[in-house]
Amino acid sequence: MMACAIILPFLSSANNIKVEQVKLNTTTGIVNFNLSWENSWNNNKNHDAAWVFVKLDQADGGYLHGSLASSGHGSSSEIGPKANLLLPKDQIGLFISTEVAHRGNVSWEIQLQLDKAILKNITSEYKVEVFAIEMVYIPEGPFFIGDTDPTALDYASFFEVSANRSPAGPYKIDSEDQIITVGGSEGNLYYDTGSSPYRGDHKGIIPASFPKGYNAFYMMKYETTQGLYADFLNTISSELAAKLTPHETNGYYEKRGSIRVEADRYVTDSRSRPANYITWDDGAALADWAGLRPMTELEFTKAARGPNEPFTHEFPWGTDTVDDLKRKVTLDDELVFIDGVSETNLNDQNRNVYGASYFWVMDLAGSLWEKCVTIGDEIGRNYLGSHGDGQISEDGKATNVDWPAGIAEEGGYGYRGGGYYTHGMKISDYNPHSPISYRPYGSWAGGKRSIAYSQRYVRTAD
Repeated sequence: MMACAIILPFLSSANNIKVEQVKLNTTTGIVNFNLSWENSWNNNKNHDAAWVFVKLDQADGGYLHGSLASSGHGSSSEIGPKANLLLPKDQIGLFISTEVAHRGNVSWEIQLQLDKAILKNITSEYKVEVFAIEMVYIPEGPFFIGDTDPTALDYASFFEVSANRSPAGPYKIDSEDQIITVGGSEGNLYYDTGSSPYRGDHKGIIPASFPKGYNAFYMMKYETTQGLYADFLNTISSELAAKLTPHETNGYYEKRGSIRVEADRYVTDSRSRPANYITWDDGAALADWAGLRPMTELEFTKAARGPNEPFTHEFPWGTDTVDDLKRKVTLDDELVFIDGVSETNLNDQNRNVYGASYFWVMDLAGSLWEKCVTIGDEIGRNYLGSHGDGQISEDGKATNVDWPAGIAEEGGYGYRGGGYYTHGMKISDYNPHSPISYRPYGSWAGGKRSIAYSQRYVRTAD
């Protein structure tokens, strides 16, 4: 077969991550491309990375996921230090980060070797596409969930039970294998629900298999963007794309949506704008397609707070106020930095200006509600944290049997972080910016497509 190349740049996020000059040699199965993004970092605390995966488009419109070989991958540097390529055991994609300490832009020429078995399925008429999603490494370690501030408790914050069955303090997660008992006895994890049915069932043993966030994992630095979601729609069948696209929802374009169809392809007028109007099932399908998985509400807390002890009204950026934030949804519906602020200058001392979490994950409060697997429901507690395999089902759903599913309160997930609905909206205790421990809808597994609903995804580090 003759080698074929196609240039299909992938652009996303505030750090302008790009995949360019993509080429595949069908004889050797080698994929070459240029990868770059801005404001990369690798320091004593953690680092960012790109999650990279390959899709192969055949002439009949069917896409194959480009599983990778166990070896044969490499890089050369154009800007920044040498790249570190980390291949997970399932070989669905790989992580690319700097090999040594760094802060600044990066650019590499990358070579990936496809699994030889995949080449048998490639015809001479095809396209190859490489996708890259900016991720943040959340290192292994203990952390606290919950907060005993009275207002937080009113919003179903977690706490450890004292000898007199009152809140003793936040609950510490100090092992991934930790078996957590939920209940009102001393030493247990508990939370108050009041009269709300959306905060959990007060039941359950949270088993060792539930992803707690103690072990290291990667989390998307930004929420799913409209550009990423359009790319997803373009790599599934037209029938499934028509089912999963949000753009025909009533009022979509008046409420920050920009995905549309042009010349039989899904495009967007704002690739970096967060993708709202995404249901749980929509997002689960995208996570499966990308080889990622949904996050749990414990992982959400770890990524937001880090190892620090909680304090009253604590937001993910480490203060109890939004007054210093320069990360805003502007009147033209873009989520941007204002007043000349540039992400280049983000550091641990000014992350309250950027809306960055302890680990520099962006927008965990104040943009769109973050959907998380909940511990407040049996379906959620049975979640094993399996990763997507790059392929969705024939009816457009994730194929992972341990993942929650449904948008009609079937159970298994909930919402954290608050959401921005409309310009000039009334500010509440949890909208648009919700403190880390607040769980007013922590176990509500419902919600059709909405202006303030989306999600981001994670992957366990090998």
